[in-house]
Amino acid sequence: MKVDARQHTEFLKMLRHCEGTLMKVCLYFTDRRRDDFRDLYQEIACTLWEAWPTFRGESDLNTWVTRIALNVAGQEIRKRKRLPQFVELDESFYDTLADEATDLRYHRLYDLIDRLDDDDERKLLFLYLDRKRLREIAEITGTTETAVKQKLYRIKQKLNDLKTAEDE
Repeated sequence: MKVDARQHTEFLKMLRHCEGTLMKVCLYFTDRRRDDFRDLYQEIACTLWEAWPTFRGESDLNTWVTRIALNVAGQEIRKRKRLPQFVELDESFYDTLADEATDLRYHRLYDLIDRLDDDDERKLLFLYLDRKRLREIAEITGTTETAVKQKLYRIKQKLNDLKTAEDE
């Protein structure tokens, strides 16, 4: 994309004109930390720059900018949700883990899970044990709720069979 000096000047003028809107979108869709704010602003500005040659003036400039800014902010939020979240753990959490680690039921359950051959079964069981709803599990795995229900039933049966065989 070849850009002339006039296009560049018009783009910068548009950014200054719509700066208030861009600031509000960035403030609303970030946690207001400086780096997150700057990152979102930059993503929006880059997207606007790419789209700038296509602006035909059929809508108000601020409306056009707002629509693009909101779309970019939404995409960034979806991206951020897929990233792992790091949480500082307090001492009580470690105490809870220690209690679970000494509980024989947890040992037995994890031993049975370790004996499952299929990684997909283990993933599905993890989501189930993590108390995700069937709809969430279906979305995450890309299947239907009915399929998830059936697979979970079979996994439970398999675990029960493994437990029964172990008890004999």
